Amino acid sequence: MAVYCSNNKNNLYSLDTFLEYTQQYQLGSWIICPQTNTIKNQADSHSIDNKSMQVLLFLILHSGEQVTKDQIFEHVWKDSFVADDILSVAVSKIRKALGDNARSPTFIKTLPGVGYTLIAKVKKRDEPEQGHSKKIDFYRIYKPSIAMGIITLLLLTLSLAMYFINTDKDSLANRININSIAVLPFDDLSSTQDNQHFTDGLSDAIINQLSQIKQLKVISRYSSFTFRGEYNAKEIGQSLKVDALLDGSVQTMGDQVRINVRIFSTSDSQQLWSKTFDSENEDIFTLQDNISAAIQETIQPDFVPKNSISSQTQTKKISAQAYEWYLMGQYHWRQSNPISLSKAVTYFKHSLELEPEYADAHIGLAITYVGLHHSANWSEKKSYDKSLPHIEKGLALKPNSPTALATQGLLLTLKAGYETGFSDADSALIQQAHHAFLSSLALDDNATTHRWYSLLLKKLGNESQVIQHLNKAIKLNPLSASLKRSLSKYLHSIGKPDSAQRMYQRTLILEPNHLSHVVDSTHIFRNTRQSIIAMAQWHLANADIFTNCSSVEYCEQLVLAYLSIGATDVANNILANMSSRHGHFVNSLNLINFGSKGEEQKILSIKERIALYRPNGSSALLGLAVAQFRTRKFNQAKSTLLKVYPEWDKPESITLSQINPDNYTAMVLYAVTLLNLEEKQSAEILLRSLQIFIKQNKVFDKIQAEFTLAEVNAQLGDLSEAIVHLAAALKMGWLETYDREWWSLENNHLLRPLFEEPEFKLLLKQHQENLNELREQVTFKLNTISS
Repeated sequence: MAVYCSNNKNNLYSLDTFLEYTQQYQLGSWIICPQTNTIKNQADSHSIDNKSMQVLLFLILHSGEQVTKDQIFEHVWKDSFVADDILSVAVSKIRKALGDNARSPTFIKTLPGVGYTLIAKVKKRDEPEQGHSKKIDFYRIYKPSIAMGIITLLLLTLSLAMYFINTDKDSLANRININSIAVLPFDDLSSTQDNQHFTDGLSDAIINQLSQIKQLKVISRYSSFTFRGEYNAKEIGQSLKVDALLDGSVQTMGDQVRINVRIFSTSDSQQLWSKTFDSENEDIFTLQDNISAAIQETIQPDFVPKNSISSQTQTKKISAQAYEWYLMGQYHWRQSNPISLSKAVTYFKHSLELEPEYADAHIGLAITYVGLHHSANWSEKKSYDKSLPHIEKGLALKPNSPTALATQGLLLTLKAGYETGFSDADSALIQQAHHAFLSSLALDDNATTHRWYSLLLKKLGNESQVIQHLNKAIKLNPLSASLKRSLSKYLHSIGKPDSAQRMYQRTLILEPNHLSHVVDSTHIFRNTRQSIIAMAQWHLANADIFTNCSSVEYCEQLVLAYLSIGATDVANNILANMSSRHGHFVNSLNLINFGSKGEEQKILSIKERIALYRPNGSSALLGLAVAQFRTRKFNQAKSTLLKVYPEWDKPESITLSQINPDNYTAMVLYAVTLLNLEEKQSAEILLRSLQIFIKQNKVFDKIQAEFTLAEVNAQLGDLSEAIVHLAAALKMGWLETYDREWWSLENNHLLRPLFEEPEFKLLLKQHQENLNELREQVTFKLNTISS
């Protein structure tokens, strides 16, 4: 299929550059169209800003030559003062549009310290039937005839368009025929390129509108926005599993704003629909609604949104400035860190100063105050009290707003936390929270709402529903590393460590340089020498976080890590800066303290209290079973384990297929419990099966697998084999991990048969020496902070 460039009446050039800009060029598979600032081929079409096109055109006109940076600046930015890096940005945009790789270039090669050269073959290309030079002369001679011809053609086109539009609206939906779509971030083609808050807000509004169509799967912005600047339709379609993509661009021209929107198929990259919208700047709020409505009508003409403007209490037109402040607030709220959240509060307040009845700004401010609880150590009560007036106002103005309802559910969850501690799952407060979340989801099947709802369900101990809603959120937002981190942490907390670790690996692929991944991973993985050193280095690089513990969670994780290697001075320095501590952290500190003194009965009391508070929590019950075992209450330990795994009630019937990477360590405890209850035959069969399973290499955590093999062999009486596996685990980096256990290697209850073995004592001595060395290394690194 041939690819052509269309003329753009908005681009005006002087006579001496007109021919240069109207000439098209073939560059590999791409057609370069300077007059329209576009680069296209049979599959894709990209727009770049005018300056970037001028840079590309200059390189094309000097193809194969070494072009210096000064030459390009003189040609493109003559008489203008600009920063040196603007050229690098322009070349980067060109490369992105062409799909070029700076390290292994196909089109543009960087000449370090000099400039650039176009290395791909380029040739001039004529428009179909005639070139531009002939068109100019032809136009001068036959101007009247051409004008009449154009008018006739436009009338014919308009008549045909009106015929097809009015014949049957459903035919358009059938022709597009899509069940799923992703809305990509719109491109800012304005010369200043400082409108990202508006372009992102426009994409958000379209996502929110389309999400109301129940038959249509709409991918969350967090996944679709991953592809900012990327335009390989097929690859995006495969990643997000959608039928179509929607993208667009925003360009300001004086007081005018032009917005181009298009929908195209991910199966063959063919454009299915496009439209251009023009408006004055002050009409941008209305324009955005018009765009959303036009797209909605294109996809499903008969759909009437449940929360459309007409169904809302609020009908007052919002001023352009208030709307821009709102978009800025929304932009910063999405960054989810204390600094950006503070900025969001300021922008939302500015918006409300201009428009006190602006529902979305009230809702945005309420969400931001909740975010300050999760990201800036605000108490639940403080966040609730600050948010409540704004969410009440937002709901009064827009009672069917799915975002407002979801925020109301989140606020009620906070209130339940500090008022009742979720002790009564049937309380009116919790039922109101359920109702708010479910009402929101009925209006908009939104990934964020599913995630927020999972927080309530998690507090209530509804494990299957938590996983269900987090998986639903991930389906709508498949490239969200944050969601996968949340699911990973939750899986670990309910006794599914292997699934948690595998999920966390997927987050590292999506977001390998996430700020706190070094600390976050301690929720999921065991401590190792390497992980402790990495945490100390991260601590050193982010020392300001620990000055007053602006993140309680980070401080808690580092304290537990340092206590695991005996670095009590470093841990105490952090503890001294912590004005608040979570209940689970206080429990961990007490467990470590009592464990070091051998006060197992006190530990059992803590574990009993935790299990009483979370009667259906798998992790709480497994911890209780360990405490019961260590206090030699074997019958109670067996009973507790069977609450988690009732299918184990007939141990002689357990088969190898029932052992999996998530339950194998619990089954070891169960088998050894049976051994202590004189059910030796069943116990030994289970231990042999566990031996076979672990050696099948199905467990993600290889260090834990080796350590568990040491425990299994020790219980089976094969002490030499147990020593081999223990030595392997220690060599691989095994360390005590005090945020999930309260005992050290020297008093591990499953390695007890090894305690009098000389080889074990030697390994224990070497392990202690390694711990001392690691402790000194970490302490030395971190002393620079306190000094």
